[in-house]
Amino acid sequence: MLKALIPVELNLASNIALRYACQKAALLDMGLQPIHVEEPDGKSHSAQSGWIRRTWEAGLEEAGREEVERILHSEQLDDCVVMPQPIVAVGDREDEILEELRRGRYDLYIEGAVSNFNLGTFRQLLRSKLYKHMPCPVLLVKNLIASDRVVLLLGQTTDPVQAAKALASFIKPETVFDLCVHVTDDYTGDPDALLTAARQELSAQGRMPDNAQVMRGQPEAVAEKFREYGLLVSTLNRSSSRKSALTDIFGRVSCPLLLCW
Repeated sequence: MLKALIPVELNLASNIALRYACQKAALLDMGLQPIHVEEPDGKSHSAQSGWIRRTWEAGLEEAGREEVERILHSEQLDDCVVMPQPIVAVGDREDEILEELRRGRYDLYIEGAVSNFNLGTFRQLLRSKLYKHMPCPVLLVKNLIASDRVVLLLGQTTDPVQAAKALASFIKPETVFDLCVHVTDDYTGDPDALLTAARQELSAQGRMPDNAQVMRGQPEAVAEKFREYGLLVSTLNRSSSRKSALTDIFGRVSCPLLLCW
């Protein structure tokens, strides 16, 4: 069973991510560890030290724990495994989540991000401290989609070995999935060779796609073709600062994304 860390907060994005994770329990086979971070609001107590600060932080933690328990209870999460003790911390949200991801050796981080199709906002998320240093893949839930259709998406520079391993590591062997390779209109290589290489690597992992195709065109048009999928799996090179067509597709699709680094 995969070990996943999921923030629980009183907002729509968190609600969507939590519900989606439980709906897809049969697909991803994971246990959820809730985490909640109370961030200091700049009041004078946060600048204190010693007993005053410890008392203030203890109060924040208790309030956060009560909030998480109310949220989890209201969701009635009967279809998935949720760890009984939520983690509650006080501090910077990104710092606390990164520390727990490293300490707990999680297989996956799950987060909600209500889709607004703003590429600038999406790129800013990918450049954030949390996403740049996250030690595990991320499941970014943009919408609560009931479909169980899964697609593995590769770009023209994607490593097919890494992509095949990503899918095999998270998706159960019996899951039916499609394979798509996207190339831009000015791509001068052989797109069918990319598709063949991907199929070969998937076969080596004991997986074969139900359908396989090459997609050409602008990211906006291509992204529309993934509207009916319940999960898009792909890989992302975090060391590159260059804009890419594949990243633009990630930012434009409405379905949840499983991104492996």
